[in-house]
Amino acid sequence: MRTTPSTDDHDRLVAEAAPAAPEAVDIDIDRVWHRVHVTMTEEPRKRRGLRLLAAGVLAAGVLGGTAVATADHFSARTGKGPVDAEDLRLGGPGESLDVGAPDYGEVVAEESADIPFPTEGFRAIAIRHQLHDVRFAGPGEQYVSTGALRAWLADQALCAWSSEWAAATRSGDEAARTEAIETIQAAPTWPAVVDLDPAPYSRMESGEEEGEDGEVRTFRYRDESQFYYLAALGEAVDGRSIDAVADILAENNGYCRPELVPGIPRADAMVRFAER
Repeated sequence: MRTTPSTDDHDRLVAEAAPAAPEAVDIDIDRVWHRVHVTMTEEPRKRRGLRLLAAGVLAAGVLGGTAVATADHFSARTGKGPVDAEDLRLGGPGESLDVGAPDYGEVVAEESADIPFPTEGFRAIAIRHQLHDVRFAGPGEQYVSTGALRAWLADQALCAWSSEWAAATRSGDEAARTEAIETIQAAPTWPAVVDLDPAPYSRMESGEEEGEDGEVRTFRYRDESQFYYLAALGEAVDGRSIDAVADILAENNGYCRPELVPGIPRADAMVRFAER
């Protein structure tokens, strides 16, 4: 297939045709994240994944769309990363991956290689879940950073290790229990965790939202980084309360689907949600 190389004239014409997009300000971003926070409360399954997943919506809705013309490519690996600090903050670190590319599954497997799972069976389940979540995306339609993808895989690995911990705690298998504890407590040092969340935090933030009456109101909300919960999880697995560990995962992780937590089913946020 012939392609026409980009020229300065082409770039100028694209720039002139592009619609003007207002610069995002803090109040706009706060409003969007407030809506995301509400959605996270209503749909616990995606609680931890939504912030990065919503970044594409935020970039398009608040920052304005940008048309990108590229030649056909057949790999999920684009060789491109964040273009600036804002892009990094919204989409996560690392290379941008085309989730609709035919080799995306292979790339997910490659990116998961250094993330410890209890068994290769659990790793395969996690990879399958990642592919299922983007099954309707076509080539060039949706992108995710390797940093975000690896963070989600790390969350899934923690679900599996917590399940193994629960099974060992019940059965009295102290060797397996110790292995699970040590792995979970080492998670804050995993590259997949550190790359995305090098300094976990929990803090109160303020935002503003315009009501239907046109009045702008201030609201307060707690903002927690992706892996802030790991400290509490590490402390909980030192004990023997399976419910305590399940509650931490269900409230903070969001990726503990049934196949990953056979030993601790209440870690699945949907199970906990159904109990309310």
